[in-house]
Amino acid sequence: MPDKLIIAVDPGGTYGLATAFVDSSLRGVVAQEREPIVALHVVEALLQKAEFLFCESFIPRPGIRTNQPEALEGIGAMRYMAWKADVPFELQSPADAKRFSTNAKLERLGWRTPTKGGHADDALRHLLLGAVRHGLIDKERLI
Repeated sequence: MPDKLIIAVDPGGTYGLATAFVDSSLRGVVAQEREPIVALHVVEALLQKAEFLFCESFIPRPGIRTNQPEALEGIGAMRYMAWKADVPFELQSPADAKRFSTNAKLERLGWRTPTKGGHADDALRHLLLGAVRHGLIDKERLI
């Protein structure tokens, strides 16, 4: 069975981007922060070999934060790119990802990638949540 590539994105003014290969576990896990247009370019290139694209959902709210057009525009662009590449695209709530994919779990897996904005770890949270939800890895192995 060939390796499956999964991609997870935390969109915003700075994007978190995480990738992993799946067999019976997740291997080659990489996370980074990128400028929005660069991250979208990377996602587009990777989708040709991808099994899933997981993305943090974003709902603009009034208050301290801006409406983050980069997040909304990027989500739409990724939805289209995934459709075009025939790759399932799934939005996940930030709360679900943070609740399930805690810092402690990321540490135990050796994945923790602290960055100034925390976007790399947020992308990893979505990668882990999506992989477990879709049975790509067994959540019992995470205990």
